[in-house]
Amino acid sequence: MSHDPGSNQLETIDGVWQEIDGLLNDLAKLAKSECLASEFHAECLQRVVAGLGAKGGAIWMRIASGSMRVDAQMVPRALDSTQNDWTARHAQLAAGVLARGSGQVVPPGSTATSGDENTTAFLLLLSPWTIGAEAAGVLEVFQPPGASPSAQRGYLDFLQAVGESIADFHRQRQLRNYRRWATDLKRLQGFSEQVHRSLDLKETAFTIANEVRHLTACDRVSVLVRQANGCRLLAVSGVSTIHRRANAVRQLEQLADRVCTSEQPLWYPDGCGERLPEVEQSLQAHLDESHAKVIAVVPLRPHSDDAQTTASEPVGVLVVERFQGALDEPLRWQVTAVRGHCSLALQRAGELDRIPLLGLLRALARNGWFPRGRRQGILLALGALLTVGVALAVIPADFRVEARGELQPVNVRDVFAPADGVVGELRVRHRQQVAADEVLAVLRRAELDLQFKQVLGELQTARKRFTSVETERMQNLRETAEQRQRYGRLTAEQEELRQQIAGLEAQHAILHQQQAELHVRSPMAGEVLTWNPQPLLEARPVARGQILLTIGDLTGPWQVELRIPDRRVSHILAARGQSGDALPVAFLLASDPARKHHGVLDRVGLRTEISEHDGAFVLATVALDRDQVPHPIPGANVIAKIDCGRRALGYVWFHDLLDAVRRWLLF
Repeated sequence: MSHDPGSNQLETIDGVWQEIDGLLNDLAKLAKSECLASEFHAECLQRVVAGLGAKGGAIWMRIASGSMRVDAQMVPRALDSTQNDWTARHAQLAAGVLARGSGQVVPPGSTATSGDENTTAFLLLLSPWTIGAEAAGVLEVFQPPGASPSAQRGYLDFLQAVGESIADFHRQRQLRNYRRWATDLKRLQGFSEQVHRSLDLKETAFTIANEVRHLTACDRVSVLVRQANGCRLLAVSGVSTIHRRANAVRQLEQLADRVCTSEQPLWYPDGCGERLPEVEQSLQAHLDESHAKVIAVVPLRPHSDDAQTTASEPVGVLVVERFQGALDEPLRWQVTAVRGHCSLALQRAGELDRIPLLGLLRALARNGWFPRGRRQGILLALGALLTVGVALAVIPADFRVEARGELQPVNVRDVFAPADGVVGELRVRHRQQVAADEVLAVLRRAELDLQFKQVLGELQTARKRFTSVETERMQNLRETAEQRQRYGRLTAEQEELRQQIAGLEAQHAILHQQQAELHVRSPMAGEVLTWNPQPLLEARPVARGQILLTIGDLTGPWQVELRIPDRRVSHILAARGQSGDALPVAFLLASDPARKHHGVLDRVGLRTEISEHDGAFVLATVALDRDQVPHPIPGANVIAKIDCGRRALGYVWFHDLLDAVRRWLLF
């Protein structure tokens, strides 16, 4: 029996594919495990390097600052002596590949398109991976040189499949975190109710310490308040009395004070960056005293809506400690989540605690030492209230309803995607003038292009065959029976080809029409209002009905689009019914707050809209003179007041309260 070399080659190829499939299946199973990210990356990299027969590799992670950090690596021996230089150079390579979003092969001694050089003697294979729409990291492999271009493409395809497994691991990890966070949010609600129950400073601090310990499942939680001379320990979970002369208490207060001075929370151990020498010294001293394995020292800053207050001194410090275990993401999230509630509770309790003679006033109030007012005082108070009530009911005032909205041109249209596809060509820019029916963008659909080429090829083949059959039929003699029989077959085949050509031409016309529909055209003449559409749309997949661009006629009339709160629209409808005319409107533009503009209420919507940001509202438009706004900006925020006539001063001031009372009485 002879030996077939081709059979052995096919068996070898099948074996390689089986090994690849087995490796990918193992990585897919490993991605569903609950191991740490560093452990998964190390195991994944080891299997990939072994599976490809590579000399080493690395897994790069994109961190919050946008730079690249190596999370797992297998460095070839030739690079051990220059590992720091290797990390810096290859971080630039990984960042460039991640920015482009496609795999890259960098031959030895060559220069990549980003300007970074491959000074190693290995063939570098880099493949990015994403989590959802966010670029997350890059998988890099050191492969011996000499591979063919087809083998290099195969390597990149394999690395791309491995990247999917890595992304799946992080998605599973995020899903587990979301489920855990949902449970923590329910517990956080109860925690918030507990810490805000009292305004006594010490009681609030003890509540925070014990509730945070229960919420985070830590061994010890301490709460310190910031004073003029430093931090003072106020409460420790599970401890009723604090010995202030104890060395552990002094070390903890010193550590908290230095962390507040550094203005950065302290997480130990984290391994991210270096700490200030003073903070590191106090941390080591506290660890020697407390023997904690995990510690988090978080400054509690006062709560304020003023941007200038955010840089003020912290009101206190929260210290969370564990004597076993590790610093994990759930603990970081839980401590960060309770931070705001603890800050607000300590701030309110501290403000009240600073009132002079507060303890004495509370004691007097509990024992009934405050005397009651006399009869004359009561009569004077009732008279004053009656006078104010009459004034509020009699004095008229202008009643205006406030609403918010945007300044928009009247003629503005959104351009929608006519079909699913990828934006292959974008022909307009921001503020570019376009004509009606002008092509703005061209979509691409790979399957449609393939069908078009297939149908066109079949049509050309059928036409050539039809011409050949027709020529043969005309040249065929019909003298003998066999010739007449052949003539009949050719005639039937010609008719069949004619029908086939007609069907293919119909398909060709339909596909051509579908390709023509992929040209996105402007519905009107105007300017492109969409900001910076090139990076937003170029080479991006879009869905049918998705808004691609917005076209507006900035030279035409303008109007203000208002969102009137649903609870106030009845006042406007009543005023329109009484006056019968358009209601005057005064408004301010956020882009020009120094100038007041005027217009009239043109239209009011017939139904209520609902959004997460504005709640329930009714749309309305305000007609205005175009010359009032010399430099209008589409979408500029507007604060408007609609004149609804004159009402009693009390109703003008308290109409929201009156409406709430009416709803409460009726329902």
